[in-house]
Amino acid sequence: MPIDDQDDLDEILQRPGTMPQTNDAEGGMKFANLNEALDEAGSVIGDMAGTLPIAFRFKWHDMAIFCQIADRGADVVLELTADLGAVPFTIENKQRRGYLKELSKLDIELPVGEFVVTERSRFRHRVEQVLAAPITGGSIVTSVVHSLINARPYHELAKSEI
Repeated sequence: MPIDDQDDLDEILQRPGTMPQTNDAEGGMKFANLNEALDEAGSVIGDMAGTLPIAFRFKWHDMAIFCQIADRGADVVLELTADLGAVPFTIENKQRRGYLKELSKLDIELPVGEFVVTERSRFRHRVEQVLAAPITGGSIVTSVVHSLINARPYHELAKSEI
């Protein structure tokens, strides 16, 4: 039986009583559902100039994802980096090492992001995206999800067996 995560998510976002209640005497705010809380939280992020750069990370499909929101001149940019694993030593797997090195060459231009090898021989895929104003919590999450979905074929390409 397939699981429909979207129905579950819609129910969580719209269902009254899913948010913990706060006491007005404590100075807290009350929200009927998660959408109201996200709208309120999103409106607070508007002016980020004094708080940049902001960084966070999470795990997605067994990959560490590193996110940074930084000021690049007139733009606020989301930089998303997926750690695709270590580049093996030649003695461990010569073919795999050659494959990953070939993917990371500068002359290969990807439609989404770029492959990079770090100083510690970690193979990563990096995507940058300009965040449109006004910047809200919802727009950040949307940009992260959009970037991950568009980059997923390149993650799979790098993880594929030769």
